[in-house]
Amino acid sequence: MSKNRLAVSVILLAASTPVLAQTDLAGFSAELFSTILYSVVGIVMAVVGFKVVDWLTPGNLAEEVTHKENRALAILAGSMMLGVCIIIASVLTS
Repeated sequence: MSKNRLAVSVILLAASTPVLAQTDLAGFSAELFSTILYSVVGIVMAVVGFKVVDWLTPGNLAEEVTHKENRALAILAGSMMLGVCIIIASVLTS
């Protein structure tokens, strides 16, 4: 009796796999598109957040970090970017 059930299960699984593959592919492409879209939106928002912090701090933040190797400002910029990215990620996932 269990051999018959196993055979029926295998046949049903084999028959339903192409249908599942088609719906999974459509769902996958939609999820991939939304992931790329949200990634682009998140990156743009992170850059805008960096520019706002650069505008609020005296001097040019990017120049201080890259040319003058100011580690304190690099830590400030890194922690600010991390904070902004955490906020953006929580907003986009909710």
